[in-house]
This record gives sequence, C-alpha cells and structure tokens, in this order.
Amino acid sequence: MKTVKIISRLGEIDGFANEEIAYFDKYDPKADKVVRHFILLDENIKLMYEPWGWKNEWYADLIDIQYINSSEIEIKDLFIDIIIEGNGPTYRMIDFEDVIKALKNKKIGIEELETPFKKLQQFLDNHLHKGKDFPPSVIRPLISNSR
Repeated sequence: MKTVKIISRLGEIDGFANEEIAYFDKYDPKADKVVRHFILLDENIKLMYEPWGWKNEWYADLIDIQYINSSEIEIKDLFIDIIIEGNGPTYRMIDFEDVIKALKNKKIGIEELETPFKKLQQFLDNHLHKGKDFPPSVIRPLISNSR
C-alpha cells in the first residue's frame, strides 16, 4: 500500500491505495467512531460498514474515479446508493430520483454514468448475487481494523 490523498465531497483526506483498492478513515460523529471508507477501484464503489450509527449494515456509493496523479485520487458521488444487510446477499438500491434530478439539472451527463453503471453491475454480480464474495475478499484483511 502506498500513501495517497483522496479528494471527495468530504474534503482532502490522507489514505492508502494499491492497484485494487484505496481506503481512508474518517470520524463519524453520528456513529461516534472512526469509519473506514473502502474504494473498490475496479468497480467504482465506495463501501462503509456501520456508518451514521447503523448496526450490521454496509453502505455503498456508486462513484466516478479520476486519477489526478500517482498520489491523488478524486472520487465523485454518482447518487446511486446500495444498502447491504449484514454480509449480504440482501441489498436495496436507493436514490434513483437523485440521478434523474442531476441529469435534468445537468450536474452529470449520461456519458459520465455509462462506465460506472457497467461497473455497478459487475460489483453486484461479483459480490452480492447468489451469495458471492461479500464483503469483498480484497478488503477483508483491512476490515478488522475498521470495526
């Protein structure tokens, strides 16, 4: 893992990354604890376990990822969110109305959604459909440090 700066609506936060994942820790006042944010770089997904004081649930954001340089990654929320119960496979997707509103208001273009939506399907197929690999094996060694 190398040190990186992750830029998002949460600010510029120091984190770590390799070819598959990036992650950072941020204090969550609602949960009254530090929550680890995992970024699946090949699947355009950011995962958090038990944010905002939730219990036994994961929260996933569909994101756009831009590599600014070798030590900076910028992520942009693309409005679709997934709530995963326990360790899956039960999940629900929310905030489709936010995508429609952003498209109508030209905050995002349809072109921006094409690759992330394909990656979303890849994430669901690889990790949640038919009880597959969830939480993703690539982040499992780092989960115990985040709970």
